[in-house]
Amino acid sequence: MNKNSGNIDFSIIWKKVHTSLTVEEERQLKDWLAASEEHQDYFDKVRAFYKNGSQFENTNVISKEAWPHVFNKVNLSQTKRNNRYFLYAASLAASIVLMIGFLAILKPELFRKEVLLQAESSIVPGTEKAILLMDNGSSYDLSSGKNLSLEEGGAEISSKGNSLKYNSEKVTEKEVKFNTLVIPRGGQFNLTLADGTQVWLNAGSSLKYPTAFMGNDRTVELTGEAFFEVTKNRKKPFKVISGGQIVQVLGTSFNISSYEEDANIYTTLVEGKVNVYLEDEPQQKQVLVPNHQSVLRKGQNAIARRVVDVNEYISWKEGWFYFKDKSLETIVLDLERWYDVSFQFENQKAKKIPFTGKVRRYENLEDVLKLIEKTGDVNFKIERRIVTVQ
Repeated sequence: MNKNSGNIDFSIIWKKVHTSLTVEEERQLKDWLAASEEHQDYFDKVRAFYKNGSQFENTNVISKEAWPHVFNKVNLSQTKRNNRYFLYAASLAASIVLMIGFLAILKPELFRKEVLLQAESSIVPGTEKAILLMDNGSSYDLSSGKNLSLEEGGAEISSKGNSLKYNSEKVTEKEVKFNTLVIPRGGQFNLTLADGTQVWLNAGSSLKYPTAFMGNDRTVELTGEAFFEVTKNRKKPFKVISGGQIVQVLGTSFNISSYEEDANIYTTLVEGKVNVYLEDEPQQKQVLVPNHQSVLRKGQNAIARRVVDVNEYISWKEGWFYFKDKSLETIVLDLERWYDVSFQFENQKAKKIPFTGKVRRYENLEDVLKLIEKTGDVNFKIERRIVTVQ
């Protein structure tokens, strides 16, 4: 991408705010932001809009100006794949902008009340919520818990409460259709793929997958964290592509943590056997057996292997935070994603303090922080959704 270009695919901005980007997408965004102050200002407004919603200042102005501004900033000649993300993000932005504009005009007191209520309420844990992006450009908010019945590419898609399920028995089309399930911060969701494989997606994650596995393998793409229970099929190996790493299995249970902001990619095996290798260097392979974990340090073409306590890495799926000599700097990353808050360190030395313990993920944030404070090593101050470590 030319650094002086005024165009960027809106999906990159949307993914930066809601989930995470690939290395190439991060580079494109960085170049685009550096090209002009106007780009940075636009990005800041979009991020503030999605983060703050009805607390956005000058709501009436935004409803008139923000949407046309989107068209001026995105490249409408992108590939079909990127256009699907654009159509989703753009239509969602338009709907929200217009809705907020009308509410600001008719009921301005609603916004003042919302700010007061948020300031007085506790910061509650995450819930089951997700956004489904379909191959045909449509999207569905699964956060409401309503039952849905859909169809794409011949596959039957159903959503009930906190789960999404695919049935491809009637699929006859040769063209593969891809869906993406996006889990925002403060969310989690369960997915059953067309082959029966179960996937639990953690906060701030996304999974791209076909509505039916038509080829010689079963390949999905992950950003963030997910726990897989793979249905056995010796004729079709299951592959997870994530951050330049590939995990290949026939049928097993394992966890992958591959957040963009983390320095490492962790693959932890619960049962069965998996092969872990680099997408560009498949000969550098690690074979994992139960209670083993591979560690890929980003920027280095080497995968290490070690023995671990599996519970430490899969406890999130069972509703727990499990810290075992984990630094506070690492702990707060999990808390930020689950409670949709931001931490800042006033006490820089506190970053390296190790903590060991087990806390339920369904406690309010204040209760979790009080338990950490009982060690006497650190204190927290909460203002709205920003937590200062003192």
